[in-house]
Amino acid sequence: MKDSNFHKSDLITPAYVYDQRRIVSVLGRLAELKDKTGCLPLYSIKSANMAGLLDVIKPYVSGFSCSSLFEIQLAKEVLNKNQTIHITTPGYRPDEWDNIIELCDFVTLNSIGQWQAAAEKINARSSCGIRINPELSFVNDDRYDPCRSDSKLGMTFAQLADANTAKQLDWQSIEGIHIHNNCESMHFDELKQSMDHVMAGLSVYKPKLKWVNLGGGYLFKPETDLGPLEDTIKRLQDQFSVDVYLEPGKAVTGNAGYLLATVIDLIVSKSKTIAVLDTTINHLPEVFEYQYRPQVMQASANGRHQYRLVGCSCLSGDLFGDYCFDNIIDVGSRIVFENTGAYMQVKANMFNGINLPATYLLDEENKFKLLKQYDYESFRRRL
Repeated sequence: MKDSNFHKSDLITPAYVYDQRRIVSVLGRLAELKDKTGCLPLYSIKSANMAGLLDVIKPYVSGFSCSSLFEIQLAKEVLNKNQTIHITTPGYRPDEWDNIIELCDFVTLNSIGQWQAAAEKINARSSCGIRINPELSFVNDDRYDPCRSDSKLGMTFAQLADANTAKQLDWQSIEGIHIHNNCESMHFDELKQSMDHVMAGLSVYKPKLKWVNLGGGYLFKPETDLGPLEDTIKRLQDQFSVDVYLEPGKAVTGNAGYLLATVIDLIVSKSKTIAVLDTTINHLPEVFEYQYRPQVMQASANGRHQYRLVGCSCLSGDLFGDYCFDNIIDVGSRIVFENTGAYMQVKANMFNGINLPATYLLDEENKFKLLKQYDYESFRRRL
């Protein structure tokens, strides 16, 4: 992506931009994996769920993975009849069960309590599975670790053993299992290790599984070795005769997204020049939530001109960070934050009444297509 692409005068800022070519590049690898192994790739729409973006992704996947009733309803609007909808969440609402079961093809339950509450009803309409917490951690930061101590995500083997002793689970009715125990990993040998551990642990119950969902948490970069993933898929298919699903989210959109901003003020402080942008970290909430430092396209490690990039809200911590540039920044300069495609649009908020960014798709012909623009009524309806 060239910096010059973002300097077109008709582009609204702030703006989210999704690069269709980058998205399709990852989806192409998934399509090749599907052709080679017969696996069934899904897209986890919690990563980015703009309707026009989902239309780009839809042709390359077998369905969508969801985490709420609203996401399910959106998936139902977008997908074709031959594509499937899957859900897993730690928090099913009792008043939503009927709608979820009606709309979903696959429902994964997260706890023994959920199984007792809904399994019989689910099996009358959908395929019912359970989420396993293998208690294998590959993530150093607890904030991102699905297998952190006392995790809410999935059933541990100890919980399964207790439930089996109390006859709280009907293993003949469990059609699938779901695991997701990693984050932003490129090492599919970790998934191979996890599945070996899970299938060995489940062998005592002799489940008659129809499917296994390998979850997400892995990246499909060009340098990623897919060999261990292919081996894992084939072994599950050969040994257990199951359909194998996987549900990447950030892997599809993460490196394909940009936040485009404009400098609207420059403040000379004691030791720094502060560049105020027309965006805010509330448009990239993970900057504040997880101290994520976004990459800036125009920045240079050895640049002679340093600026503190800040957002335009009244939050004192509305800071993107200090960056160096080869060239001087002026009011009106464009700043492009890279690799922000996952979780920016879905988490953004209108704190201070600051408008949400417009959303563009940069298509395969290098043209910007406006997908969404917000206004005062968008703000007012949220109140």
